Amino acid sequence: MKACTLIYHRMHCPNPFLIKALVRVLLVLVLLNGCGGSQPHIADNPASQRFRDVTGKWLSQQNSSPRHATFLRADQDELPDLIILNEAGKPQLQLFINQGKNSFLQEDLGRWVEGHKDPILSFTAADLNRDGGDDLALIMQVSGRVSTQILFNNKKGYFYAKDEGGSYPLKAGIDKVIAVDLDQDGDKDLFYFGQNVLGANGKPAGHQARLLINKGAGKLEDLTALLMPRLPAGIRAASFADFDGDGVVDVFLIYGKGQNRLLINNGVGKFADRTASHIPRIIDASEHADWADFDGDGDNDLLVVNRSINKPYRAYPGETAYFLENTGGGNFKKRSHKMLPRLPSYKAYLLDANGNTKPGALILTSKGVYYLQGRGRWRFSDETERRLPRFRFFREMAFADVNQDGFLDVFALSPTPGRSRVWLNRFD
Repeated sequence: MKACTLIYHRMHCPNPFLIKALVRVLLVLVLLNGCGGSQPHIADNPASQRFRDVTGKWLSQQNSSPRHATFLRADQDELPDLIILNEAGKPQLQLFINQGKNSFLQEDLGRWVEGHKDPILSFTAADLNRDGGDDLALIMQVSGRVSTQILFNNKKGYFYAKDEGGSYPLKAGIDKVIAVDLDQDGDKDLFYFGQNVLGANGKPAGHQARLLINKGAGKLEDLTALLMPRLPAGIRAASFADFDGDGVVDVFLIYGKGQNRLLINNGVGKFADRTASHIPRIIDASEHADWADFDGDGDNDLLVVNRSINKPYRAYPGETAYFLENTGGGNFKKRSHKMLPRLPSYKAYLLDANGNTKPGALILTSKGVYYLQGRGRWRFSDETERRLPRFRFFREMAFADVNQDGFLDVFALSPTPGRSRVWLNRFD
């Protein structure tokens, strides 16, 4: 789930000139109360929430067609910056630094990126060496072969490859990567996958996902054979969360055709396929899934969106999206909801956009974005027309608190050049 609420940053409260004991005591109390524990940001008036299109003010006109984007920490301040992978042509990657004055300023990513000519298929951003700046893991196609390249960040938004290491071969068909701590050691690991991963013989590989485990300082080791079960081809997306309540992340795999799958983590990064015993059999053309606790019972539930669902598995005519309710221990049952759009759907993003502490959903469909506001315990209201800007045809969204007001804003990627948007989350 996208962060339901963001957390206030710690404030520094120095006062070296006060010497009286009583004042010192009061100062300590203030420090403990105002600067110690973080508190969730809850909106004073959730009903006033709107997303406002501020693209022209925040971001210069983009003539390219973005394929993927994410917010990251490119420099040493707390403001989220933005990196975009374009569909074709130059530049393939663009970095925009958050100026903190209602604008992003484009900056060079470094000599390695600017001089790279081979196609970049995908990327993720994460602090792989734990130095406070986000690094990049690129998936590239070089001379017909797929590989990944790790680029480290000098914490000024300049990305570079180390002289030795940092490049790893991948199997043909891998085109997506997610950074997540799989073995609970504090380092971000890398999970690679694709819809049809091929072995050396040109047939579907037994391991359709690949794990590069971070051994520290960004040094990666391929532990796929040790940690991953063999899987059928067809993985379109993956959603990571603790589904069985043991404190470590599991993974829900989304298949473009057929049965989605659930892999449970044993606590140190080894996954077991629990599909047959833990999730209902549903044959559909799935596109994406995201997680949240919709009923407040402490278990993470799922929202799955699909192009279509095979007729025997639909609860009502036209059903294309459904919930998987976690009944405990990572066991799920299908929960249909007629409030969900009855349209081919491609992405689902779960977040508390209006600050009422209840997860809602932004769902990307064939007819634009739907905004379902959470009301608690599987209750929703359709707030699409009231709370979203007029243009709503997008392929993907990225989220961050770009203006540091405690609420998530949106960068929405459009398939039409020049139509990607910055939506600011406002309460006025």
